[in-house]
Amino acid sequence: MMAHSTTWGWRRSPLLVCSIVVLFVLLMQSWFLFRYNVRVSALLHPFDGLDAALPAYAQPATYTVTITKAAPTVTVTEAAPIPSAVPAEQLPKTPAQVAPLHDVVLSIKTGGTVIFNRVPIQLLTFVQYFPNTLVYSDLKTKLGDWEVTDALSHISADVAGDSLKHWRTMQELNLQGAGLADAEGKVGDLKEGWALDRFKNVPIMIETYRRHPRASYYLFIDGDTSMVTSNWWPFLLELTKKHDPLSSPIYQGSASNIGSFSFGHGGSGYLINQAAMRKMFPKGMVDQAFLDDLERNYTKVASHSCCGDVVLAHAMVDRGGMPIDSKGPFFQGDSWWNVPWKEDNFCKPVGTMHHHLPEDMQEMWEFEQAMLRKNDMWRPAGWTPQHEQGVVKWRFTHMPPEVRDMNLSDYKHILYRDMYDWFVAQRLPREVTREEGEDWGDSAVRIGWDNRSWTEGEFNEDRIKEMEGEVEQWKKDAFTSEKDCRLACEKHMEKCLQWFYRKDHCGYSEHLKYGRRLPHDGKASERRERGVSGWIPRRIEEEEKKWRAKCPG
Repeated sequence: MMAHSTTWGWRRSPLLVCSIVVLFVLLMQSWFLFRYNVRVSALLHPFDGLDAALPAYAQPATYTVTITKAAPTVTVTEAAPIPSAVPAEQLPKTPAQVAPLHDVVLSIKTGGTVIFNRVPIQLLTFVQYFPNTLVYSDLKTKLGDWEVTDALSHISADVAGDSLKHWRTMQELNLQGAGLADAEGKVGDLKEGWALDRFKNVPIMIETYRRHPRASYYLFIDGDTSMVTSNWWPFLLELTKKHDPLSSPIYQGSASNIGSFSFGHGGSGYLINQAAMRKMFPKGMVDQAFLDDLERNYTKVASHSCCGDVVLAHAMVDRGGMPIDSKGPFFQGDSWWNVPWKEDNFCKPVGTMHHHLPEDMQEMWEFEQAMLRKNDMWRPAGWTPQHEQGVVKWRFTHMPPEVRDMNLSDYKHILYRDMYDWFVAQRLPREVTREEGEDWGDSAVRIGWDNRSWTEGEFNEDRIKEMEGEVEQWKKDAFTSEKDCRLACEKHMEKCLQWFYRKDHCGYSEHLKYGRRLPHDGKASERRERGVSGWIPRRIEEEEKKWRAKCPG
């Protein structure tokens, strides 16, 4: 009876039985879900935390995995990106991407004897933002997968004459596989290579337009030119608002002069738009006789000229009535270490730099990358993922209305101030140097260094002879010793910021330059003999405050 009664109790309590069964199922499901979810998460996110350094539009999506009770189905839904748990120093350093300039053709001019020393670093850095880039030299070759065009291959040899002797030698050596460098890595006479350079600019312009006849802008630079690419977007947008690329011709750059004639300095870069090209080539690219006549005429001009950028400027004036429109300091003809830092440029954006060694270009690249990571990843209004991928080409001639209405005054330009803070401010000596036993002096001194003060003004024997009237004694003494040169700047010229002394020469400047180390064997005596530079920190800091007060942000 007792056993019968117990069995009967279980059968009379279906609710209890169901509860136990449900509890068991839930426990098993929880265990299964935990194990399954961990495994799926690991498969879907093997690189979690490695993408935090990417801009927002390039961040991969994260997902939530849900497993339903009814069937072993996995439903994946997109969710917001998750923060990285990986330390910042371990994150990959992907380049901060500037919006690619699809509608600008970038032409790089260099020489066969220097191309492998200069252009590769350009291709590895800022060139990636210019999808339409052409490289020209005086020798047909390759840089990796990049085709290098010989700019002189179609010029009129009978007009150029003996000027092409060096070019013919290079072609012969190249065909023989002899190379242009000897066993010590030394290449041919660079003066001869420079003599060839004057013939290149006009043929490069012709060939560039022939290969890309519908671009809005054509930008020409040299193999030792660096670029701050992010500043080119606002520059070109503002330019397009003022000058329609199809109807308002422009030829812009940094104006230099030979006598009374002005030209766009090639190393600083010069910009020509579509309307200007149409004035230069009114018959387009279809009339070969016209193009041949143009090339022959300016090959003849080049034979009697110093420089290719001067020859091109003559062509722009003669054929198109377009003198250079100077846009310095955006187009800069100096390197960062030779720029005169002053009120006139400190708060302005920079577009190009010139006379840069490969290591200078690398530093410029790292500088711009750091600035881009600090600021927002700017894109013009109407920019789409298709533009980013290059599927749709951005055209300045067909800018959306919202772009024309953009207020670019708030754009975070990279300024000369930013370059100064990155390259100069932290390297400039700031502690006043005094000789043993002396209690005077306002200069911070560096021996074996040329701060380029002499490029602005210099005292020397010839200069003193040229001065009119009675010359003060301190000027006569300035070039006789390092001490007297220093005293001339510190005590007798209130606006003098720096000085440079070498035997019989005393340079001085009211602008700030950083300069370069002078070659020497390392001995203190030789370093001093090569040259001594001095800066006056107190005056420099006063000037800096004035400059910074006028900068935005």
